[in-house]
Amino acid sequence: MNRTIFVLGDSVPAPRTEQEAPMAGWGQKIEDLLAGPVAVANYARSAMTTRKYFTERFPAMLNRMRRGDIVLIGFGCVDHMIHNGTRYVPVPEYQELLRLFARYIHNHGGTPVLVTPCARYAFSGSGEVLNTLGAYPRAMLDVAAELGAPVIDLTSRTMEMWAELGPARLRRFFCWNDAGEHPLHPDGVIDSTHLNHTGAYEVARVVVAELCNLGVLDKADVDVTALMTPPTLPELSTESTIQSPESALHYAQPTGEPPTLAKPAPDGLVGPMVKFSGQASPGTNYVLLFEQGRYIGGAQVGGTGRWTWRRSVNWSSGEHVVQCVGLRGDGCSPVLERRFMVLTEVSPPVVTAPGDGTFSGPRPRFSGKAQPGTTKVVLMERGMLVGATGVGESGEWSFSHAHPWRPGTHTVEVIALFGATESGPAGTTFQVVGIPEDSPIRSFGDSRHACGDAVCEHRPFSGDW
Repeated sequence: MNRTIFVLGDSVPAPRTEQEAPMAGWGQKIEDLLAGPVAVANYARSAMTTRKYFTERFPAMLNRMRRGDIVLIGFGCVDHMIHNGTRYVPVPEYQELLRLFARYIHNHGGTPVLVTPCARYAFSGSGEVLNTLGAYPRAMLDVAAELGAPVIDLTSRTMEMWAELGPARLRRFFCWNDAGEHPLHPDGVIDSTHLNHTGAYEVARVVVAELCNLGVLDKADVDVTALMTPPTLPELSTESTIQSPESALHYAQPTGEPPTLAKPAPDGLVGPMVKFSGQASPGTNYVLLFEQGRYIGGAQVGGTGRWTWRRSVNWSSGEHVVQCVGLRGDGCSPVLERRFMVLTEVSPPVVTAPGDGTFSGPRPRFSGKAQPGTTKVVLMERGMLVGATGVGESGEWSFSHAHPWRPGTHTVEVIALFGATESGPAGTTFQVVGIPEDSPIRSFGDSRHACGDAVCEHRPFSGDW
């Protein structure tokens, strides 16, 4: 029977053009592993959340889907971004949208398969793979169990694969190139989320193998040889093959100028996955980085002298001092030293207003103080995003919603952010004093049309102020 595998999701499974190389989506590699009369239609697109996809792209896919088709539902990599209010989808809404996807597909004769998001390139300082996706993989697994729908736990499977490869080899699966290594990225690229063609193919093998294990695909549908061939162990990253790098720190007669560092800034506050970038003087081919005299990595210098680097494992919290040396054809450069502070945890903010247990009018003003360095606070009510606001240099923040609050008791949680690092919540419960929805005051003016957007002094009172 001729069938189609539809791929729904965000930028990680999405198809990529030659102009986007070396980036590739695992969805576009599924076709390479099929042998039977099964086609692939990759409907995944960048920056898609469950909410955005359901309202913008899902109907077009349903119009094309036929009975017996397979639909992979692979969201979560974008939905969890609480620091981005236009993309964030709270877990309860995320789960309800997954139910809707699955039910629509099932009711129209398709087979929905939930696919948890692919793990990112993220390792702790001790080399353990980190889950950067929060509660979203578990939330999808719970929906699949509730519905009895097929599910692929791609998060766990890729975390296991990343652990086996280790940080020194895994970068060969991601869009991570030193300056000058790829013609489309002359200044280098470091992307811990998106796969390259090699990584996308290996992740696609996991997906197709799981589809067979679930009985969604038959062995006759797949290229068994391609599926079962053991993967070739990727090469070590270039920085891991440098011989005797420490000797560069003690070069007798340094030559040229030391490399410069644009990021991190001197004494700057950064996250545990900070990316370094800078410029090297003409004649510099490679940049070596050290901490306390120990080599920690390096990067190739591009034709314009630019370079970029990220440590393969996360930095520990606290102050760090890094030395940077350029390798040249005529020797080694002088040493550049840079001091910076790494923040790995954020303390919950303090909420000063509205105070816990207090009364408020329908336009409460929220305010408080957050840990210095915090970049933003977000406000949540019953798991839903209320709003977000920036934090001043001294930690003060304030927020007022554009619309009045309904009368009654409200509990709001405030979360502080530093980049993608979240604090625990700080809560306040307050009561809004206002005209109840069922009060006759709200119906006194029903004999006249409501006012437009203009502010006016018409009577009687409508119940809002």
